[in-house]
Amino acid sequence: MSQGDLFIAGGNLSTRSRDVHSAFVKAAGGPGGRFAVLGAASKVPRAGFESFRTSLESLGVDPSRIELLPAAAAVPGWEGGGRDPSVAERAARADGFWMLGGDQNALADILLEADGSDGPLLAALRRAHGDGAPLGGSSAGAAVMSDPMIAGGTSFGALALPRARGAADTEISRALYVRRGLGFFPGGIVDQHFDARARLGRLLEACLVEDGGGRPAFGISEDTALVWRAAENRAEVLGAGGVFILDPRDAVRDLPAGRTRIRGVRLHYLTEGDSFRLSDRAVEFRRKEPLGSTDPAFDVPRPQASGVLSEYGTLADFAFRMLLDNRPEGLLRDPDQGFLYVRSFLVEEGDDGLPRAWEIRLGRTEGVSRGWTGDRFGFENVLVDILPAEIEFRIVP
Repeated sequence: MSQGDLFIAGGNLSTRSRDVHSAFVKAAGGPGGRFAVLGAASKVPRAGFESFRTSLESLGVDPSRIELLPAAAAVPGWEGGGRDPSVAERAARADGFWMLGGDQNALADILLEADGSDGPLLAALRRAHGDGAPLGGSSAGAAVMSDPMIAGGTSFGALALPRARGAADTEISRALYVRRGLGFFPGGIVDQHFDARARLGRLLEACLVEDGGGRPAFGISEDTALVWRAAENRAEVLGAGGVFILDPRDAVRDLPAGRTRIRGVRLHYLTEGDSFRLSDRAVEFRRKEPLGSTDPAFDVPRPQASGVLSEYGTLADFAFRMLLDNRPEGLLRDPDQGFLYVRSFLVEEGDDGLPRAWEIRLGRTEGVSRGWTGDRFGFENVLVDILPAEIEFRIVP
């Protein structure tokens, strides 16, 4: 039997949870299957399990066939569940597995041995998945799918601060922390809550440094899943948001004056039904047409985003509306390479109390960068540069 599918959800599954869970149940053979849930990432695994079980019940699964595995540091007596052969035996009977959200460090710690090898429960899960059982997870349950995995940090922290040496109290602590993940997803490193938490900088840094820059990186929006079809070597998108794919093959990262600079990354954005083939990194858009080069919808000169008051300030909207569907005459032009671009800024205070700033350029190249439009939009081959900047702020009295 071929390897099972992966359902890698970006967190906050709400309006599309039924669709994602339905596809997961179908991949497990239908509602007559048995399902095992890992709640080790959650501080309240029983509550998260009840919500997930209710969702599967609504799809026709008998509740007696949905089991919460007793492996979680937050539950007294369950701390050793990942290393308990009897728990592994219970997991081995399941036809599908789901990992709840929370803290990916807690989940990895339960499943991995101290030397980084598989514990008995993870070994059983890996065998079942290799025999065709699907594996899904949301938020923290998505982060652990790759190896390495992002275990904490912000975009500013990834660009400006030394790497964290271990897990922080919260996963939104600033310094980037990357560690061993479970490695089920072969495509590259993944990040979740991607656009909602502005994680472009941290995913790029983790991709180029900790993952070596040879593989793509995947940023998954909330209420959305990246579905990995292992038998087809293909990833597809399901849900309300989208998936950002960073291709770093032509990227250059250096440290002028000790500050991170990244140039030449290519960015794709896929929405429901679109797919990405890993073998040749080809993007396929479904139910969409190429955005016409004539009569763009916007005429906004020199657009830039700088925070929550900016129009179309999210990464996807800004790239599509202000860069690709805007009149080119009003865009900025790179003096060296000639591509047109729009820009945004990341500014925060460093640990020394001094501000640090970066300019994020999103660029388009004629005949290469393209927008796609239909029920929802997408795009391919948008250039991404992250450049150190100096910005001075004064409060006008």
